[in-house]
Amino acid sequence: MRLLVSTVVITAFLWCGISPCSAAAELPRLKVLYLGDSGHHQPAVRFKQLQPVLAKRNIELVYTDVPDDLNPATLKAYDGLAVYANIDAITDEQAKGLLDFVASGKGFIPLHCASYCFRNNDEIVGLIGGQFLKHGTGTFRTTITQPDHPLMKGFRGFESWDETYVHTKHNEQNRTVLETRTEGETEEPWTWVRTHGKGRVFYTAWGHDARTFANPGFHNLVERGIRWACGQDPSVVRGFADRPEMTKLRTDGKPFEYVEAEIPFYPPGKQWGTVENGVRKMQLPVSPEESMKHFVTPVGFEVKLFASEKDFQGKPISMNWDERGRLWICETSDYPNELQPRGQGRDRIRILEDTDGDWVADKFTVFAEKLSIPTAITFYRGGAIIQDGQETVYLKDTDGDGKADFRKVLITGWGMGDTHGEVSNFQYGLDNWYYAMQGYNDSSPVLTDGRKVTSFRQGFFRFKVTEAAGTDPKANENTVNPVVTELEFLRSTNNNTWGLGLSEEGLVFGSTANGNPSEFMPIPNRYYEAVRGWSSTVLGGIADSNQFAPLDESKVRQVDHHGGFTAAAGHALYTARNYPKEYWNRTAFVTEATGHLIATFVIRDEGAGFRSKNSWNLLASNDEWSGPIMAEVGPDGNVWVIDWYNFIIQHNPTPVGFKTGKGNAYESNLRDKKHGRIYRVVYTGAENASDAKPGAKSDDEGPAMNAQSLDLSRANSEQLLAALHSPNFFWRRHAQRLMLENRQADVVQALIEMVKEQSLDEIGLATDINHALWTLQGRGALDGQNRDALKVVTRALNHPSAGVRRNALLVLPKTEQTTGAIQQSGVLRDKNSHVRLAALLTLAELPPSASAAEEIRIAMSVPENLEDRWLRDALIAAAARHDFEFLSTVVKNGGAKHVNLPLDVVAIVAEHYSRGAPVDSIGSLLSLMSVASKKPDAAPQIAQTNAAIINGFSKGWPRGKLATFDEATETALVDLVKNSPPATRGPLATFATRAGSKQLEQYGAEIAASFLLVAKDDQQPDATRRDAALQLINFRRLDPAAAKDLLQLITPRTAPEFANALIEAIGTSEAPEVGTALVEALSALTPSVRPSALRVLLSRADWSEALLDGLEQGTIQFGELFLDQKQRLSAHPSRKLAERARKILSRGGGLPNPDRQKVIDELMPLTEQVSDAVAGREVFKKQCAKCHLHSGEGNKIGPDLTGMAVHPK
Repeated sequence: MRLLVSTVVITAFLWCGISPCSAAAELPRLKVLYLGDSGHHQPAVRFKQLQPVLAKRNIELVYTDVPDDLNPATLKAYDGLAVYANIDAITDEQAKGLLDFVASGKGFIPLHCASYCFRNNDEIVGLIGGQFLKHGTGTFRTTITQPDHPLMKGFRGFESWDETYVHTKHNEQNRTVLETRTEGETEEPWTWVRTHGKGRVFYTAWGHDARTFANPGFHNLVERGIRWACGQDPSVVRGFADRPEMTKLRTDGKPFEYVEAEIPFYPPGKQWGTVENGVRKMQLPVSPEESMKHFVTPVGFEVKLFASEKDFQGKPISMNWDERGRLWICETSDYPNELQPRGQGRDRIRILEDTDGDWVADKFTVFAEKLSIPTAITFYRGGAIIQDGQETVYLKDTDGDGKADFRKVLITGWGMGDTHGEVSNFQYGLDNWYYAMQGYNDSSPVLTDGRKVTSFRQGFFRFKVTEAAGTDPKANENTVNPVVTELEFLRSTNNNTWGLGLSEEGLVFGSTANGNPSEFMPIPNRYYEAVRGWSSTVLGGIADSNQFAPLDESKVRQVDHHGGFTAAAGHALYTARNYPKEYWNRTAFVTEATGHLIATFVIRDEGAGFRSKNSWNLLASNDEWSGPIMAEVGPDGNVWVIDWYNFIIQHNPTPVGFKTGKGNAYESNLRDKKHGRIYRVVYTGAENASDAKPGAKSDDEGPAMNAQSLDLSRANSEQLLAALHSPNFFWRRHAQRLMLENRQADVVQALIEMVKEQSLDEIGLATDINHALWTLQGRGALDGQNRDALKVVTRALNHPSAGVRRNALLVLPKTEQTTGAIQQSGVLRDKNSHVRLAALLTLAELPPSASAAEEIRIAMSVPENLEDRWLRDALIAAAARHDFEFLSTVVKNGGAKHVNLPLDVVAIVAEHYSRGAPVDSIGSLLSLMSVASKKPDAAPQIAQTNAAIINGFSKGWPRGKLATFDEATETALVDLVKNSPPATRGPLATFATRAGSKQLEQYGAEIAASFLLVAKDDQQPDATRRDAALQLINFRRLDPAAAKDLLQLITPRTAPEFANALIEAIGTSEAPEVGTALVEALSALTPSVRPSALRVLLSRADWSEALLDGLEQGTIQFGELFLDQKQRLSAHPSRKLAERARKILSRGGGLPNPDRQKVIDELMPLTEQVSDAVAGREVFKKQCAKCHLHSGEGNKIGPDLTGMAVHPK
């Protein structure tokens, strides 16, 4: 299982034909001292990254941060010394020890910042070969200047983000520069070697942080450097390249021809959608054969044509292959702006076959017509599931003429307001669901039986297809009545989404437009939705960079994200075995039509998630019409490509001078409707590589079982089981699906035997077992009736393949027995993060139990789990499922010294539990907390844990739900208040009041009265009074009287800072009546306090209603509201409130016109009006006289305004 098998996923590529050493035991052993320090480069952390990598290569690194270890007695135990530190000075004794060590024939390996060490000793600087001077940062590659040097043979370099070191004090004596980095117009020495006496020195400037230290290219280079410096032959190190050598452009192509045309041009650096005018040259299309001359691929690959526009009646927009290996395509003329009503479209489904074995289509069958913008195909019971515009339909040929004559709508309600925000990428998943992607259209799917699904947009989803009740396909293979019984929106992506990819372990990946070419779907929404008060986040991408590498940048036209992925589509992982091993289940192919390329993203583990990097192009062209939009692994194990072949790729924005069409794409007569090609990217680089297709077998011989060309449509049970061993995920998925559709097939016992196997393939996978597990699950063999099946699947929790362990967890039934199996197997402590993630998500769907809760608590105390974003989320989901049991064990173990649980997680679980209004069980939990708080040796952790739980209770307990509090629980509540810190008492009182505690209500009234006394005491410091006010409201959050008491403390003479603090305290109240009280008090507040009150009124919907009441009744003037406050009211999330606000605000002049000139024009007449002193006096008396005097009238709190009219400005 390549994605889940090792901490270093990216290994050396074998492009140059160099084989890696097979085992560390065969490699010469070395022992190297690694000198670090406590500086900002974090040498100890970097050591932990490098040490295990080199250990696998039989190099032992030993860490020290003691410079005095640079002495003969210590150094003699080592073959070499590596330095990664910022140690400024070295003593003479230490310097002599180092110099003598190297001169005696040992190795010195200074890395990166080591070139700024020991600056007080010129001999050591000379030994290193140079000294750091300055740096910038960036992502870059170096130039290998000595490819034939023994250290560099077979090493082709790598790319990483790092500091761009520039050096000084170069010592060129006995120095050979191996790599340089371009610095302006010069080449800066970057990696070099030196000799000193009998010894050797290896230095590289690579290595600022984790990004480079995690890079396999860095590992490879450092191993080479260590072995060379220590006197060993570096040729034992495997060859390395992080990208293959690419083919050269052919020179026999005809020159492109051009015509003048009106082409929208969107300049980079301008606001999105900005268009510059001007006529530009448009390249004319060329034939497929001519266009193929403009492709480049990695060396060893060839592009071969399977079909082209001469074989179609429209443009191919999607493709898939059935169980016979036949290619089905969605063919469109309606896209993008001519979406038609049902049955009136011009689009079709066409089946393409190769009948003579030359891998060129020669038979074409129109399976279905009159569709409109079909965008996805998959298969079910001899027919096809098609996404036809706004509907998902099932089509089948029941009379054998090759044309669909049965049609059933499975799902309706798909949004198509924008035709490139559609549904796409139907794929049959390892878990027996159909997976797909939804673009940015808002959709409200309606299932076959009329059930509505909650609306969603842009992201991953899956659906389940079964036969309608009463259907008996056994009677007749053409008897079929499919229904979609379930549809689950899995997770939101951050943009329009067209890419989906499934790994051989069932992991789900994808891509989106506009800067997110690679995505991983770690945890579905349902786990977040099961936790009350919690929600998932939008996925943001796993790619290191959005940049792409077109063959010719001058031929790239883009709307936005210039120089990167703006129309990324697809994310198919390479899940066959024709390509070199380095592709297997760890590279994904993402098309970018605007760049005329297919990028290869290398996927690597990052805890329970992944990162990916655009590493090279599988295919690239300088033909401006070439636009790959889909790249999938076909039945032959090669990547098949749809080339949209269209000069106009951009859908929107609509350029100046153009019109927007019905599909939200701009209209242009340059949009092509007839071209389109389908290619195969075939690997021919291996010695035994062959593109020959075996001859077709006769009907009596049964299906051909060759890995390149299977036909499973007539396969028997034995042949379907054999197909699970296919090296191609494509055939294994079809075989799995067919074993579920054909319930007569007797396969269960054979599948059980298959799961018992322990062998792994070359990359650590056991792919057949993954399929066997899910086939058993789909056949119902794990529902408890088949003990042998359950037994063997439970044993698989300890299988040597991480992928098998993960899938075994997911297929086990949701019973208490599975909880026991998880405990006994130890999968919660599995070394593989993805297995631990699956274990936690499995627990999140199992029946609540104390034993599971204890396992979750222990897992939550492991720092590695908490530091991982996805494991942390899974811990919350699992703990929330076992909420009462989890909180109980947390309280019981709260004082354990070794336990340091994340309090925010505990609070989330407590809130979830509280929101469920557990009226009968919460009393026992409160009693546990009370007992813990009274322990004589109660540790601070107990108080902190109790506080986190109480905060969750206070936040979550629903109004109107009264708990069952007996006398003991009431006493426990009072004890908790007494033993809790002041900050915890308020939330506890709020919760208890809501939950109906009588005793705490009485006790709380006494405490609240004491807080009010302090708040009233003007002899106390304002800070003390403020804290008392906050605690009062905190303690009586639901009591409007508490807020009203504080309002009465605010007078015109109250210091503004304290008055505002009181308003902020009042703002933490949850009593609906407080809004009206604030409105009534508003006119008495000073101008410096009134804005705070208005801000607080806007903080809650019910208080905002009171504010609107005040505006409507005239107790609040429209002019008192700031512009942003008016805007907040008019755009309030509550539609009803917003509509009312807009109506009321319009009476007072409403919101200002966004056109500033119109505002000036409207207000200009006011400047010409004659002032009215009488009216001004009335305004003064109403608004200003509370604080100011004018001509003896008013109150002397603020400055006297008499004479201000002539005050100098």
